Amino acid sequence: MIPPPSATTSGRGRLAPSLPAFGRPGSCSITCWSTKLHGRALLWALGTAALVTAGSALAASRLTRNYTPSLPLGVYWLRPGLHAVKGDIVDLAIPFSAQALIAGRYLPVGFRLLKRVVALPGDQVCLSDRKYQVNGVAISTIASVDSLGRALPVFSFCGDVPQGQAFVATPVPSSLDSRYFGPVPIDALTVARPLWTF
Repeated sequence: MIPPPSATTSGRGRLAPSLPAFGRPGSCSITCWSTKLHGRALLWALGTAALVTAGSALAASRLTRNYTPSLPLGVYWLRPGLHAVKGDIVDLAIPFSAQALIAGRYLPVGFRLLKRVVALPGDQVCLSDRKYQVNGVAISTIASVDSLGRALPVFSFCGDVPQGQAFVATPVPSSLDSRYFGPVPIDALTVARPLWTF
């Protein structure tokens, strides 16, 4: 007895001709494939956009600008987690004790400062006789009035830098720094590296 032909062979033992790919039941038409490709392209575009957005947000949170002549004007890259050392440029919030002096008068409320660390624990600072000195070396003179003739209250200090504190400054005589608000907590400082300055 001859076995009946299988579903995959003809009566002469050859493979049965298959239907075209787009004609088989369950197959995808040209329109279907086009929809799938468009869907994948859309998912890829959305994923890329999400990554770019997240990257931009991260970059924006790590950038700050300097608008004042106390340091080179331009863009600085913030490096949270780095320990500030003497000579570093740092970003810091306006100290609470200086809010009334600075915020709204010289800088907008919520603005942050960029200054250089000039003294740490182990150093001696003296703010007197209109001079800002660290370890006996003059950093800058100290202005008693601003460019409009308004009085600037000098922070009176002469002694060792307290533990956990830092003095910040720039060479500009009226720079809004430790000469007017005193030492600041080291852990409140974020190291800032020049990225693009002029």
